[in-house]
Amino acid sequence: MSTSDNRWRVGFDIGGTFTDFVLYDESTASVTLHKRLTTPRDPSEAALLGLQELLDLGGISHKDVSEIVHGTTLVTNAIIERKGAPVGLITTRGFRDLLEMGTEQRYDIYDLFVSFPDPMVSRDLRMEVDERMNVKGEVVVQLDEAAVLAAVKDLVAAGCEAIAISFLHSYANPDHEERAAKIVRAAFGDLSVSISSDIVAEMGEYQRTVTTCANAFVQPLMHRYLTKLEKSLRSDGFDGPLRLMHSAGGLVSLETARNFPIRLLESGPAGGGLATALFGAKAGLSDVISFDMGGTTAKACMIENGRVEVSPMMEAARVHRFTKGSGLPIKAPVIEMIEIGAGGGSIAAIDEVGLLKVGPHSAGSDPGPACYGMGGTQPTVTDANLTLGYYDPRFFLGGRMQLDLEAARSAIGQVAEPLGLSIEEAALGIHKVVVESMASAARVHLVERGKDPREYSMVGF
Repeated sequence: MSTSDNRWRVGFDIGGTFTDFVLYDESTASVTLHKRLTTPRDPSEAALLGLQELLDLGGISHKDVSEIVHGTTLVTNAIIERKGAPVGLITTRGFRDLLEMGTEQRYDIYDLFVSFPDPMVSRDLRMEVDERMNVKGEVVVQLDEAAVLAAVKDLVAAGCEAIAISFLHSYANPDHEERAAKIVRAAFGDLSVSISSDIVAEMGEYQRTVTTCANAFVQPLMHRYLTKLEKSLRSDGFDGPLRLMHSAGGLVSLETARNFPIRLLESGPAGGGLATALFGAKAGLSDVISFDMGGTTAKACMIENGRVEVSPMMEAARVHRFTKGSGLPIKAPVIEMIEIGAGGGSIAAIDEVGLLKVGPHSAGSDPGPACYGMGGTQPTVTDANLTLGYYDPRFFLGGRMQLDLEAARSAIGQVAEPLGLSIEEAALGIHKVVVESMASAARVHLVERGKDPREYSMVGF
């Protein structure tokens, strides 16, 4: 690649409904935008096809691109939908049930039937071995290496494709975990292995073990996806760096992404928070709220004094969507964001007491909202907005995609008729429910932090 050709950069983000693309031409400071429906069965299909279409729009080829930056929600979706690899856990004797015991804190002390997410590893796939470190990292019980080998053989025989190793106080001394990992890799070289002292070298046995198991759970999936993506890009002529956005807003290499995919948990939304801070600075605004509405979810991020706040951990796969403490604690740096409602594909329904509700279930991209004409029949936010005239059915995605207004109206009729409303009234009701739930969630998010929403500008995208 010559210096004169080193002018184009590409960014693309895989969301639950759409995969978005940006081509940046440094010589003219211009951007070319593109969008394709995500292919849930194999997200790389839409990514590779859309990238080729984007480059065709710019009149260039893969070899002309100097850098590609990639954001993705694949890790988040895999954990929420439990579509990762079968995982086995090897842990210190006596700590097999740590994943269920947790911290013994209840997010609702008055609910006698309070529920939590299922553990990432079922009890039959958790193996105990003799070993023990104290809090200073001093050996109390030597590692039983024969027991490690026996445990991993049992786990592989049970169908495990990934192994998580989490020993007591390994953050103080990782020796036992490293030796155990070496034994596992020597016996089964194809297994994905995650050790807690690499993933989270911090005290807090429960959070550390959950995070290590979550990393192991998505590691085979991300390894296959990234390997296929890189191989396809290289064969098409791209020879620059491919980097991924991590949850705290920085970039990581392919190797890091393969080894520590849990750091990509909020990969997609993190880019939006950083972009909002940039747009705010360009507009002379230091206190800004980002509003990021996608096809599946909407998120908000507070930027104060021109900077986003980074949290040391987050919760994934909450049993109750907006209830803190009802999810899996993932100990990884992440831009502080709040999920504030539904997305364009969120499904409207009538609840058990006869009230209209929207979400949390989404039509996604397959089949998508009814108006996409891809087999969807349930009423969604997008169908409501089309019915209300907020979208031009002939100019969706710049005219590349036609929307079916009659299919949207037919879907809205499913909630309009039981409520005794016209189709337009039901569509407006869906719209109002979504808008108010988003506004109130964002308002509470700021007020809980002692901030006045009236002092912040908003950037929506």
